[in-house]
Amino acid sequence: MKQLDMTIGNEKTLLLKLALPIIASNFIQTAFGMINMVWIGRLGAQAVSAIGTASFFINLAVALSTLVVIGTGIRIAQSLGSGKHEIAARYLKNSLFLSVLLSILFVMIMGLFSENLIQFFNLNESSIEHMAVDYLRCSLLSIPFLFLSSTLTAVLTSYGNTKLPFQASAIGLLTNILLDPLLIFGFGPIPEIGILGAAWATNIARLLTFFIMLYFGRTYIAACFKQPLSLKHMLEISKMSLPVTLQRIIFILISIYMAKIIVHFGTEAIAVQKIGVQIESISYMTIGGLQGAIAAFVGQNYGAKRMDRVQTGFHSALKLVAVFGSMISLLFILFPKQLFGLFIDETAIIDMGVGYMQTLGFSQLFMCMELLSVGAFNGIGRTYAPPIISIIFSAARIPLALVLSNFMGLEGIWLSISITSVFKGLLLTGWFHAIAHKLAHSPKTISSS
Repeated sequence: MKQLDMTIGNEKTLLLKLALPIIASNFIQTAFGMINMVWIGRLGAQAVSAIGTASFFINLAVALSTLVVIGTGIRIAQSLGSGKHEIAARYLKNSLFLSVLLSILFVMIMGLFSENLIQFFNLNESSIEHMAVDYLRCSLLSIPFLFLSSTLTAVLTSYGNTKLPFQASAIGLLTNILLDPLLIFGFGPIPEIGILGAAWATNIARLLTFFIMLYFGRTYIAACFKQPLSLKHMLEISKMSLPVTLQRIIFILISIYMAKIIVHFGTEAIAVQKIGVQIESISYMTIGGLQGAIAAFVGQNYGAKRMDRVQTGFHSALKLVAVFGSMISLLFILFPKQLFGLFIDETAIIDMGVGYMQTLGFSQLFMCMELLSVGAFNGIGRTYAPPIISIIFSAARIPLALVLSNFMGLEGIWLSISITSVFKGLLLTGWFHAIAHKLAHSPKTISSS
C-alpha cells in the first residue's frame, strides 16, 4: 500500500505537498455552502435566515463526525510511522463501521425532533420556520455520506494521499454548481423547488464524492476487509477523539445560543451572521488544510520519535499561517461591502455585514494560529489540550456578547467573538510551542537526523 514517509525530507516541502490538496479540497467543501448561499440569496433574507438556522444542525453532524475522524487519523498516522501497517488497516475498518453507525443514529434523532429544534430559536415567523425544517430534513439524507467521506479523507491523508479527496471533492463541487440553479429555480421540465433544491444539489454532490473516493481508494480500503470488527478499537478511536468532539459540539451549542441573542436584532441579523460565516470560512478552510497536514506530519514523526522534526515542522507551518492570516485580515477590513455584495443585494443586510467583516477581520490571524495548533496537538495525541482553551473562551462569548450588545448593539456581539478568538490563538500556540520544545530536548525523544 502506497505511503508517503514524512519522517524524512524538508519539512516545509512536505507540509505544502500535503496541505495544498487538502486546502483545495476544503475550499471545494466551502464552495458548496457558498454557492448555495449565492443562489439562496437571490430568494431573499427569509430564505437565507431559514438555511442559516437549519445549518447549525448540519454543522452539528460535522462536529459529531470528528468522534471518528480525529482518532482514526491519529492512530493510522502513528501506526504507519512505527511501521505497523496491519494495525493501521484494523483502525481503518473499525472507523468506517463506526461512521455508518453514528451517522444513522444522528439522522434518526434529528429527523424526529427537527421541528422542536428549529422552534428553539424563537424566530416568530412561521414561514421561515417551515422552510428551515424542510431544508434540515432534506439535508439529513446525505449525512451518512458526509461522515464516510470525512473518515476516508482522514485515512488517505494519514497515508499521504491528499490528491484523491481533492479530485473527488472537485467533481462533487462541479455537480453542485450545475444542479443548484436548476433545482432551486427550475429549468425546462425540471420544476422549481426553492431552498429544497439547494439541499438536493448538496445531497447528490456528497453521494457522488463518497463513491468516487470509495472506488479510487479501494486499494487502501481492501487491506482492511480481512481485519475483525473490534469494540476495543472503536472505543479507542472514540476516546481519543472525544475531547475534540465535545469541544466542537459545545462550540455549536454556544453558537446556537449566540444566534438566539442575535435574533433579537431581527431575522436580518441572522442572515448577516450566516453570510459572514460563509465568507469567514475562507480562513478556517484554508488553514484546515495545514491543520490536516500538520496532524499527519506530527503523527508520523511522533510515532517515529522524531520530535526535532515535529518542532521545526510546526514553526514552518506557523510562518505560512502568519502570512495568510494577515492577508485575510486586510481583505476583510478593507473590502467588506464587496465581499457581502457577492451573496445578497439587499442594502440593509450589506450595511450590517460591514460591521461583522471588519470586526472579525482583526481576529483572523489568531483564529488561523488556533486551528494550526489544534492539528499539532492532535498529531501527538494530546487531544484534550485544545478543548480546554476552546471551551473556556467560546463559552465566555455569551456573557461578553450580552454585556457588549447593551452598549454597542449588534457590533458588540461580533466583538465578543473576535476578542475570544485572539486569546484562543495566542494561548494554544504558546502551549504547543512549550510542549514541543520540551519533548524535542528530552533525551528519550531526541533522535539523530
